[in-house]
Amino acid sequence: MKLCERQIVPVSEPIQRGRAKVPVIPFTGHRTAQFCVSQYPKTTSRPRFIGIHPIERLESRFWRTYFSISCWTVLVTKFPPIPRLSIVVPVGRDLATFEKTLISVLENQPEAAEILVCHDGHYDDPFELDGEVRFITGASNSVVDLVAAGALAANGRFVHVLAGGLQATEGWTDSAIEKFEIYDAGVVAPVIRSALDQQILAAGWSDTAGRLCKANASTQNQASAKSRKVIGAYLSASFWRREVIRSVTETCDLRNELDATYAYELMIRAAGWRCELAEQSSILSEEDSVPCDTPSMGRGKRLRAIRSCFYQGGWSVACKASALATLANLLNPSMLSESIGQSLAPTLESKIAKSLRTSDVVPCNVDEVRMIHQLPTVGMAAAVRRAA
Repeated sequence: MKLCERQIVPVSEPIQRGRAKVPVIPFTGHRTAQFCVSQYPKTTSRPRFIGIHPIERLESRFWRTYFSISCWTVLVTKFPPIPRLSIVVPVGRDLATFEKTLISVLENQPEAAEILVCHDGHYDDPFELDGEVRFITGASNSVVDLVAAGALAANGRFVHVLAGGLQATEGWTDSAIEKFEIYDAGVVAPVIRSALDQQILAAGWSDTAGRLCKANASTQNQASAKSRKVIGAYLSASFWRREVIRSVTETCDLRNELDATYAYELMIRAAGWRCELAEQSSILSEEDSVPCDTPSMGRGKRLRAIRSCFYQGGWSVACKASALATLANLLNPSMLSESIGQSLAPTLESKIAKSLRTSDVVPCNVDEVRMIHQLPTVGMAAAVRRAA
């Protein structure tokens, strides 16, 4: 989009700029002129500053007699429209999956949305997309660092993260953005589906006795009532209020994607925010599982240590949680190592606690946000008039 447009018009004619009509009001006898905007367009693409400079006049000895003003150059400085949504697509280690994700976003790009491609400085834009997307350089090629860089550069009120291996679908952002009408919704989780059979791989995640950060999967095509109680969204597929995601990326030093996914949710909950599930927002996955879902002893150890920073921790709590998880997974041998790993969480608690600055997360001021979302009533309007 061009930032400036130059056109020559007679001073007596209004300038048509989309839905805006800009009449020019000349000062007779001077070589300068002013104008005003009578109507602003309903879109965000509107003139912000216009300067007028004389350029041509009829070169004639009768100039001062018959003409006071001739033609003028109208320089319209037109800023790009402010996007409502910023879509962050991090460039991971697998360029093929990243390109598929980016193509799906470009094919289904919603209106009033900008696309931010975040990389570590080694991506050379082979498809020459510089005019369609913004390229942001992060501190490293980890998803957490790239998301942090994208959130800092985002212009939209809301930020959507979509990492490699996941694909956007038509209208996938509409219902997710609507969920932010809920005053304390800080993050929204879309439904991640299998690209093969449309089965639900994850309608967000939740903590259970058998596992922490367990995907709310379903063999059905519709999210169940249980999955609507989601308490967390995967970082690689999530929608955020811009201030919230900026806040958690700045106050959490964990750089593992799973650790950040889990810690971010607990941090915003401690600040008064919560996660909502957008049942009608579908994202497709080429894999049969969600990111960071492989069971391991380290997974159970780290997640239990993170949880202990927000709830009661210590050896007794960790061993009890490990025993319950082991009993719940007796028929699932692949999960036993992760269950046992929870008992070792106290060895990491102090280290992880130093990486979290929960008190610095932007809080959800319930009273102020409710006031913003509350529609004015007749009594409220009368009170305002009396106060005036």
